[in-house]
Amino acid sequence: MTKNRANREHKLSKSEWLRHGLEALRLYGIKGLNIEALADHIGVTKGSFYWHFKGRKEFYAGMIHYWEYDFNTLMIERIESLSGSADERLKSLMELVLNEELGKYDADIRAWAVFDDLAEQAVARVDKQRMGFVRSLFEEMGFSKKEADVRSRIFYLHFIGEFSVFKDKKERSKYISEKHKFFTSR
Repeated sequence: MTKNRANREHKLSKSEWLRHGLEALRLYGIKGLNIEALADHIGVTKGSFYWHFKGRKEFYAGMIHYWEYDFNTLMIERIESLSGSADERLKSLMELVLNEELGKYDADIRAWAVFDDLAEQAVARVDKQRMGFVRSLFEEMGFSKKEADVRSRIFYLHFIGEFSVFKDKKERSKYISEKHKFFTSR
């Protein structure tokens, strides 16, 4: 093993493995999560993988948790910490999701959830948390509970669909102000 490769293995963190795993899932599906192929693609040995994970099951659970936390919980915490009106925070949420591509793994995790209970449970939690957060913003804007529920569902389904249909970031970012007005207008 070269010194460069040994240094990289030593520095490859658990979160980097998880991020690479999500990328492999996005690009190749669940079959792309072959540990040997993934290690080779990253440029490390399988030993680097086993330094962080006992096996594939732990790696999969880690990926799901990483997605749930980094692409959901942290996003909500960032928006909750902002000052300003609920209307402004909703627009900030729209910009954050689009600019940081926070929905880029959603379709792949959802596809995985079709046959994996752990992924299915995580998707259910994330959906509930995201829609609940958006619903609370709509309620804070003065919409009734029923209106806020309908708006949060349409808002959420819009973003899921947009990431699935429009692969180009520029295309997804089009008309953000108009979309914001659409979602918040009475």
